[in-house]
Amino acid sequence: MDTYIFKNGNPIQKRTEADNLPCDFIWIDALREDVVRDPAAWKVAICEQTQIHLDEFHITDILNTQHPSNYDLTHEYEILIFRKLLSKTQDTVTLDPAALYTSPVVFIITPNALITVRESVSQTFDTLKLRLLQNKDALRTRLPGSPLELSLRILNALVDKYLELRSPLTRRIDLWQKLLLQGNQRFNNWQQLLNERLALHQLDNLCEEQIDALQELRDEYLDQQTATITEPPSRRDILSVRLNDLMEHVNRVQNHAARLEDALKSAVELHFSATAHQTNENLRFLAILSAVFAPLTLLTGIYGMNFAVIPGLHNPDGFWWMMGIMAGVTIGLLYYFRYRQLVWRKEKTVKAMFDTTHTH
Repeated sequence: MDTYIFKNGNPIQKRTEADNLPCDFIWIDALREDVVRDPAAWKVAICEQTQIHLDEFHITDILNTQHPSNYDLTHEYEILIFRKLLSKTQDTVTLDPAALYTSPVVFIITPNALITVRESVSQTFDTLKLRLLQNKDALRTRLPGSPLELSLRILNALVDKYLELRSPLTRRIDLWQKLLLQGNQRFNNWQQLLNERLALHQLDNLCEEQIDALQELRDEYLDQQTATITEPPSRRDILSVRLNDLMEHVNRVQNHAARLEDALKSAVELHFSATAHQTNENLRFLAILSAVFAPLTLLTGIYGMNFAVIPGLHNPDGFWWMMGIMAGVTIGLLYYFRYRQLVWRKEKTVKAMFDTTHTH
């Protein structure tokens, strides 16, 4: 559990137990394994540093790794749970949407302190700490001025990971569309395709939960500023803009996931339409073949009867007459089918079909 102090005009510093520095607010970055090891002791340690008495139900929420994105508050603090994107081993964007792994990050926000609880490995948090601790003189004017502002910076970094998913997701959906619409091979990987669609649906639901939680956080902030004006108008405007911008980013991810899910659904529908069209073409060919051979079968059946007297049966040229008649029937049927555009027809464009429809 690391503690950082923020002071106007002074760079961020990492505080140890022996330090007792005056500060505007502190940031306590804790790991979930610290809470799991001894929840009661961790609660006492937080109370000693921040004078915050955490509710037992919120401690249970912190320990729950499957907790959805949510917002709640008490008279002492606000708690926001936001699920971040991670892979099985590290906090990086996974290229496989079917392996969409997330983990909750807990934000406990007060006017004087920010407490975050996360998993042990987080590239996002490590990068943010490095940026705040290094280049102190350059960052002095850009240090967060309140726990809420620091929370928004962390949330913005977490949402950026979701924004990075859009390109690999789009490439994978394009690949699935090509596999579904290929004409030379039969598509059989339906289980993987179902996993892809479930991952997109999961991402859509996840973004919806995040938007609801951020909406409640923004409403509570606006209500507090309306009741008690504690910040300059410029600072309030900046935080409001950042809250709205953060929600807009999550909404962009949600809309992109919804569009990709619709595109995947359309590709599946086109696949079945193409399969049905190919089946109809095969049945049409078989029907035409049966129609051509049906009269020939009738003629051979008649002259294959076991009657003693059949006209032309003993004619020396009867065989050639019969072959001529059968050839004539075949040519006549093929000409009729060609006239009705049932065989040897050319594929028409959509515009040509539209013009033909309006002409008739």
